[in-house]
Amino acid sequence: MKSGTSCWKSFANPGSWMARRLRTILVVIPAHNEERYILDCLEAVDRSKLNLQAVCPGIAVHTMVVLDTCTDSTAQRASDFAATHPGYFAHHVNFGNVGATRAFGIAQGLNRLPGPHGTSETWIACTDADTRVPENWLKEFAVAYLGGADAVTGTVEPDRVELAPQLYRQWRERYVLAPHHPHIHGANLGVSATAYLQVGGFKTLAAHEDVELVARLRRRGYRVVATDQLHAVTSGRLEGRLKSGFADYLSALAGETGTCADNSLDTIRAG
Repeated sequence: MKSGTSCWKSFANPGSWMARRLRTILVVIPAHNEERYILDCLEAVDRSKLNLQAVCPGIAVHTMVVLDTCTDSTAQRASDFAATHPGYFAHHVNFGNVGATRAFGIAQGLNRLPGPHGTSETWIACTDADTRVPENWLKEFAVAYLGGADAVTGTVEPDRVELAPQLYRQWRERYVLAPHHPHIHGANLGVSATAYLQVGGFKTLAAHEDVELVARLRRRGYRVVATDQLHAVTSGRLEGRLKSGFADYLSALAGETGTCADNSLDTIRAG
């Protein structure tokens, strides 16, 4: 186990470790009727938390699940998980708006930070309730922040179990999976709490709140790092929980290319 100064040195670039400290990572997960995916999402976050704390146990991880107008069993499943996993918190809201939901979760998490330097030593990690983050997710965010990044944009791919093989190939041909990629996904996005607050946080937008936040960060001169080293798996469904989201993109791609939109398991296996 590493702790104290040795932990910062193990993460940061030479010469940078004295300039930044990381005490807390705040994970925020908006959820609206995601009973099918929520436990897989939370278990993936927990694996990432354990992976980080095996290297640097001094970094606290708080996870805010924000349950927005849920009418299925999502809230119960998230609450049950939080009851048996320290550091997880379930909040109920009725915004019907992903931008407001993300902002609320971050505000709740920041309010928990102790001491006068809490915000300046905190990283915000955003994902979605239908997404499974990689095991190295939080550790790589820590590496990026301590190396000088103010925000990090990762990549995603649709779950191949849910998506017809032909449609997956069509998606893959168009998606840039490489360093310095152009993609911005709220399902795989990190930002320092200081930078987030300085630019005004997530706005109350029904879609593209992630893109709009990153645009403001860049306009203000913050260092935004795009990486393919953080690669998450998200739902391959063609009907999503919000308009203009990833599911709508897949659905439009299916229509554009003439791909069969039936993504049932039987159809996929037959393909």
